[in-house]
Amino acid sequence: MNAELFKPSEIFSAYVDCRRRKRGTSNALSFEKHQVDNLVLLTHDLSAGRYYPRRYVCFMIDNPKPREIFAADFYDRVVHHLIIRNIEPYWEKIFIYDSFACRKEKGTLAAVERLEHFMRSITENGMQRAHFLQLDIKNFFMTIDKNILFAILDRGLRKHKNLSLNRLSFIPEKSEYSEIRNLLKILVFHDPTEDFVKKVSGCSVERLDTEKSLFNTKKGCGIPIGNLTSQFFANVYLNELDHFIKHILKARYYLRYVDDFIILHENPEQLKKWHKEINKFLKDKLNLTLKNIVIIKPLSCGINFLGYVQHVHYRLVRRRVIGNFERKLNEYSVKDLAKPLNYDELNQLKAVVTSYLAHCSKANSFKIILKTLKKHQWLKKYFHIKKWKAEIRKEIKDKYWNEKNIMLYAGG
Repeated sequence: MNAELFKPSEIFSAYVDCRRRKRGTSNALSFEKHQVDNLVLLTHDLSAGRYYPRRYVCFMIDNPKPREIFAADFYDRVVHHLIIRNIEPYWEKIFIYDSFACRKEKGTLAAVERLEHFMRSITENGMQRAHFLQLDIKNFFMTIDKNILFAILDRGLRKHKNLSLNRLSFIPEKSEYSEIRNLLKILVFHDPTEDFVKKVSGCSVERLDTEKSLFNTKKGCGIPIGNLTSQFFANVYLNELDHFIKHILKARYYLRYVDDFIILHENPEQLKKWHKEINKFLKDKLNLTLKNIVIIKPLSCGINFLGYVQHVHYRLVRRRVIGNFERKLNEYSVKDLAKPLNYDELNQLKAVVTSYLAHCSKANSFKIILKTLKKHQWLKKYFHIKKWKAEIRKEIKDKYWNEKNIMLYAGG
């Protein structure tokens, strides 16, 4: 057995990656409490070929829309990071430039800015007419065919048996190639609905369409939303579509964010033709179906994409985003009226306000965000808001600090 992939330093590096931005969660804290023992156990399980995913946690979220989440145990998340660290370098070389999500420097803002660049380029900075085709895949994560996904991953591994962390040397057939392949097989074909615990959440399960649940997928289909591997596998799966559109259809102005993709062209008839060919390719090659809603419009209408409405020369925030922001503020306002927010609630509110302000700061939205904040004057009691940032007022910080110290002394 080759020791490179499963050596303690590699697993520890994957653990450090995994706990980033997750260190305060109960799952991460529980793992960290016995960090050495857990990492040693994981190393032994992987090296001996005994690794198998632990129990998942299933819960619902409702923002931006109802979704069923299957969250892997932190123990398994370390494995997810380990495997992605090893196979990502190869796939990054063959991903097209204009596929976004779960890639470095390929977030929502990068995608929207790339779309703006396309719109200006094809219209010669607004001087020419052009149209766009916007498509979305129906129940994408729930309809991914595991056999097709694994075949794509395996084909990639076979082409690059020399894959290994930070090096490009040849690896024998039955070493890291076999280890990575076996792990991928376990992760792809594991069914989290066979062993899970349900977590109560504020979102009602009745609001979720049955076809959007892993419990109702076809046999051999569906991967859980919420894992690093799921996001990465989505890019691998739709990389087939990316290359078909770019190299077979030869669409110049094409970009994709997960399963939402856009093509620009001067002629709407060409877009209609491409739509039929894309639909056929998805059904025949990837066992996927497009949503019935097909959008082909002039660019002058603006493109509703990733929380913005993008025009050639300006960008607006979607009304739904502002509506969600208002709803969140109303929830905290009700809490504040009943009782002043505690320290944890205040930090949660700060995270909400900061994230929405950051989103709105990338658009021509100063007036609408100012109007929203004026409706919620109570925020001034807690925050100093300036230049798209929200900072907790010093006197509020001091108040909570003093209260915390008093409680500590009282407990002592």
